[in-house]
Amino acid sequence: MYPLISPRLWPLFLWVLLMGVTLLTRPLLPVDETRYIAVAWEMWDRHDFRVPYLNGSPYSHKPPLLFWLMHLGWRLFGVNEWSARLIAPAFSLATVYLIAEVAKLLWPTRRQIGRLTAFILSGCFFWIIYSTLTMFDMLLAFFVSLGVYSILKAAYSDMSFSRWLLLGLAIGGGLLSKGPVVLLHLLPLALLAPWWRGRGFMNWSHWYGGVLAAITTGVVMALTWAIPAGMAGGDAYRKAIFLGQTQGRLVNSFAHSLPWWWYFQSLPLLLLPWLLWPPLWNGTRLLTLDKGLRFCISWVLPVFAAFSLISGKRLHYLLPLMPGVALIIARAVDGIETFAWQKSQRLIAGVIGMMSAALLLSPFLAAYWPWLAESAALSPLWGLLLALSAAGLGLSKANSPVTAAFTVCAGSVLTAIILSCAFFQVRGARYDMTAPSREIAALLAQNKALVYPGKYHGQYNFYGRLERGLMAIDIDHVTAWAQRHPEGFIVRVLKDKKQHPDTGAYSQYPYRNKTLAIMPSESFLVHHGNVNTRSANRN
Repeated sequence: MYPLISPRLWPLFLWVLLMGVTLLTRPLLPVDETRYIAVAWEMWDRHDFRVPYLNGSPYSHKPPLLFWLMHLGWRLFGVNEWSARLIAPAFSLATVYLIAEVAKLLWPTRRQIGRLTAFILSGCFFWIIYSTLTMFDMLLAFFVSLGVYSILKAAYSDMSFSRWLLLGLAIGGGLLSKGPVVLLHLLPLALLAPWWRGRGFMNWSHWYGGVLAAITTGVVMALTWAIPAGMAGGDAYRKAIFLGQTQGRLVNSFAHSLPWWWYFQSLPLLLLPWLLWPPLWNGTRLLTLDKGLRFCISWVLPVFAAFSLISGKRLHYLLPLMPGVALIIARAVDGIETFAWQKSQRLIAGVIGMMSAALLLSPFLAAYWPWLAESAALSPLWGLLLALSAAGLGLSKANSPVTAAFTVCAGSVLTAIILSCAFFQVRGARYDMTAPSREIAALLAQNKALVYPGKYHGQYNFYGRLERGLMAIDIDHVTAWAQRHPEGFIVRVLKDKKQHPDTGAYSQYPYRNKTLAIMPSESFLVHHGNVNTRSANRN
């Protein structure tokens, strides 16, 4: 299958397949994806492209680049879901091709290193999953990789104005994508240049002067948005975007409870399926600390250590490091001179085969294990397709590191697609906000008063095209609100059946592992007026 099209086009083909199926089978996921597109929608509806808004208030948690790119798609194609959802995945694809170029610069005599890197990154389950999500981390990963590329070009080609300008643009793009964290990703690499480049190869005062100039360029880029936005958004918003993104997050993060070793225990998951690929282990034993490997270590290790020391941890914080990890894996595999490549993917194929057996058996096991009850509706098609994928991977005739990496990459993408289809066939309705959003929009069009107890993340704003968000109130005040608005409606997320008798709810929708109820005030007072509402709307 590998020779069917140009090797350079395979990442694009797999990306098109992945995103095509994703757009057809999966809705925007609450609460993160729905919140971000809700912010873009509210900016669009208000015709205010300086200050992000959510539910009528300035939204200071994220910079505006992703929202602006959504607006660009809507300007070209009209307001829609698909163009907004393709933005982050497009940056993922661009990062794959960019990091392949970085690999060629690091090891110019190793001809297959670029293709190896592209397939390894594209085939990482962690990367595949987040490539389909509308989040900011893929934008950051691209700009970090662009900064890495520009640092490498400046170190090994020339320290011209264009090199530092490119680094400045990467820093500015990262600042507008996810804030100052881009500096944490790039500064250690630039500062450690004497170690990975060698002390006698350049004028280090010129080097660090260029780095400072690039940082200044990036900061100026970000300030061209932040200063006008801060003036327009008010004092609280101004303080949040200038101080909250750095000082507040760092201070608060150290107060959280996750231990320093939390990322280490997650590493096996992040490295799948390559952790199960024998060439990785064989090649790791042969690695020598060349300049390219020093470069990768200077990029990945300091940032990983910094994130480990900060208590606030999320797996997706590590996404911008995955291209660097892919470079290290590719270098290890490329160093193998002889290997039985046709057998290299069999362990991974066996694991996928066991997953297919689990899919095929789960409908039958649902009768015995209540927690599998929903899988009774699972189509056997997904298990069969996954079994075929495992068989194809196990029987493929790889004859080189690149073809072996390609077969694992293709198998990983197909596995992710099939598992996603199986999951959303059974539980898709629990994540689809379309129907409740349209009902809420219809009630608002009738000038009905609606309220949301607890913290509202805007999950109904985009699908309902709401021109004003739901009013959120403290959950202890719901009864008083219902008494003041007897013709109003309460949008509640309920945890258990005791909270939503069928006679009391106006409408009920499955919502993740809970139930979403849109109930009239009168019904709420009859059935819930004396119920402690603190167990509701914890979503």
